[in-house]
Amino acid sequence: MAKKARILTATLCVLLLAVSVAGCDEIRGKIGKKDKEAKEFVRGPEGLVMSFVPNYPQDKFIVSKPKEADKGEPISILVEVRNKGTYPPEEESKAKHTIFGAGKIHLSGFDTNIIQMNSNSKGLKDLFLPAASSINPLGGLDTAEFDGIIAADNILIDSYNPTILVTACYPYFTKSTPTVCIDPEPFDLRQEKVCNIGSQTVPNQGAPIAVTRIDQEAAAGKIQFKITIRNAGKGDVIWDKEGVSNLFPLLERCDPNKGGRLDRKDFDRVQLEKVQIGSVDLFRGGKCAPFADGTNNIVRLFDGEGFVICTLDVDDLGDIQSAYTTPIDIELRYAYRSTISKPIQIKKLETVGE
Repeated sequence: MAKKARILTATLCVLLLAVSVAGCDEIRGKIGKKDKEAKEFVRGPEGLVMSFVPNYPQDKFIVSKPKEADKGEPISILVEVRNKGTYPPEEESKAKHTIFGAGKIHLSGFDTNIIQMNSNSKGLKDLFLPAASSINPLGGLDTAEFDGIIAADNILIDSYNPTILVTACYPYFTKSTPTVCIDPEPFDLRQEKVCNIGSQTVPNQGAPIAVTRIDQEAAAGKIQFKITIRNAGKGDVIWDKEGVSNLFPLLERCDPNKGGRLDRKDFDRVQLEKVQIGSVDLFRGGKCAPFADGTNNIVRLFDGEGFVICTLDVDDLGDIQSAYTTPIDIELRYAYRSTISKPIQIKKLETVGE
């Protein structure tokens, strides 16, 4: 009997050890996967991403008449902000002159006589938001903090149920450098070639406005590039036809608290800044069209998508004897508006005897 007990005990120990080892292997596997994801730099279709810090604000507040006239129920709104995109570049951030810092985060959606915040806006220049990169694959992370009080005396009903709206408006930039085919003799099918004139999809560039596709067509001595641009993010792209010179008035109109309104002409516009192959700048050389509103640099998006066609004179690249591949450098500038929201409930507690 004792021998059987010893065998049973040994068997149980082995089983427990096996389960323990399997559990540890599973945990190590999950941790390893998480570490790998954190180390890998993947360019996505996002710029700034916001979320509410849990319980800031609370889902529900119960307030009563304060003992002092200038006091009320404290309320804190904390917004976690991460820069998942690739702008601004490190050298621009170090120079501290990037226009990215001109962006702001705004609170709105509530009666300011009831919810009285110390400030309804926070500037991006006050946050730590460096771009995502191979060294910093998750991007810069910081918290925009808003503090205030709930003035119970100004609530004239039993329950007030506002929705807290957070709006971020900020300048951003897209740089795309896909590889294209340059062929001086595109109709000569007898030669062995390393590439052919055609079409390609373009991977994400780490920005909400993306170059998604390039279609090439060849003619005698010329190559046309149709560059398709799309709003790949979840927000709205805005821009003024005057460009950077009118950036600050544009961002002021983006503030819900100042009564400024964005016009429909402010939406779905992207500024083209460069289309260059080798030493040939097609954009500044006047080789790109069409542009919106009589401008020479604004691309209009319809249903979130637009395009521009640029024409290359192959001779401008010099004496080319055979086909080869080379990057095409495309740069876009714009401003972007993103929002998140959270409904809250404020119940007024009437004190007996008042």
